[in-house]
Amino acid sequence: MNTTHWMRKKILYLATVSAVLTLSACGGGNDDDTAPSGDVGILFISNATNTSLNGWYGSGNVGLSGIKDTGAIGPNECAFDFDNFIKVQGDRTLAMMGDVRYAYPSNSTPALNGDNIKIKDTTYKFVKEGTNLGNAKVNLTTGTITFDRLLARDASNNSVELSGAIKLPDEASRDAACKKPVG
Repeated sequence: MNTTHWMRKKILYLATVSAVLTLSACGGGNDDDTAPSGDVGILFISNATNTSLNGWYGSGNVGLSGIKDTGAIGPNECAFDFDNFIKVQGDRTLAMMGDVRYAYPSNSTPALNGDNIKIKDTTYKFVKEGTNLGNAKVNLTTGTITFDRLLARDASNNSVELSGAIKLPDEASRDAACKKPVG
């Protein structure tokens, strides 16, 4: 009986992971769509108002979009999306995706401008007040973004803190204004 329960649980887990990987690989050719990068990623949620969200979220194949110039409206910034992060322990139906925005690079570590992560159906916007955005470091030299307890809140003021690191989309997939600066 225990073997049957364990097998069903394992099959459900594998089916869920397979479905997420398949869906993240789908796309209609839109540059805003993510595509499998082949990169491993791990992120950690802590101090969540909803404690079931706390824990590790991982991916053996991070989905990344290209890095796009957001245009003339608003701040001069670069933006990309990531997805395919599934909660490692506990409720494995929880998945995380995100939208990251940073200032035009004038050096190898441009400032984070915002934006959000989404866990299941809830969007958590990066808190812009105080020094919170400084808890994330975009590093164009190493091609990574590192989060160190970056605070994010949903529309009901529920919060999470994001830690961990992911690789940025490669330089070839960045708009001209978002490429690594010379020097």
